[in-house]
Amino acid sequence: MAIPVSIEKVKLCTDNPDVQDTEFFFKINERSKWEKVYRCDIYELTRLRDEINEIIEKTTISEKLGVSLEEADEIEYHNRTDELCKDCDQKQSYTCKICLFELQSPLERKLYLALSNEYIKFHHQYPLSWKGEYIPLEGRSYHNKNNNFKDVLTVVDFYIKDGRVKLCVYVDGHTYHERTEEQAQRDKRIDRKLQELGFTVLRYPGKDVNENLDGIVSEIKKWIN
Repeated sequence: MAIPVSIEKVKLCTDNPDVQDTEFFFKINERSKWEKVYRCDIYELTRLRDEINEIIEKTTISEKLGVSLEEADEIEYHNRTDELCKDCDQKQSYTCKICLFELQSPLERKLYLALSNEYIKFHHQYPLSWKGEYIPLEGRSYHNKNNNFKDVLTVVDFYIKDGRVKLCVYVDGHTYHERTEEQAQRDKRIDRKLQELGFTVLRYPGKDVNENLDGIVSEIKKWIN
């Protein structure tokens, strides 16, 4: 939720036409019910900025992202050593938390960051039932008759819905020759079922993610545009 604050710069007329004074209106709005305005100069505004920056700098990663201290230490470690983290524009944001703790592989992380940077809306690790509907994974096991994993058709790496387009995007860490016959047949069955349910399936091998990430993102954008 955005903080209901805005700042307006106002030029003031003075007795000297060669001198122009400036004031700032610092406005606080409460859901259009009321508005409180403070008049201040550049020095007061600068002081406010410095106080905000000081608070932000003293806020720990654990507090910013709502993670444990151990997870915060792991995030800091990745920020220092992980090539994906070093140049990331979304470092120490909520995106960082998902990227490091919820994705399954470096390949998924690369595509996740690339899609996020393009402001493409998607769901990561999205489970679908055999009817093509979202199905929660919590509490499922193969021994639970009423909440069985067999009811889950697939967990899509990246699911994108835009109008009538429903994309299921997978990142495959195996090359064509590394995949077993069983894995290949399973993926074919899943793809065929998804297509019957009206989904479009895009699978990208790790080589493409590492060497042609921009091309992958461009192809995905063509499908949703």
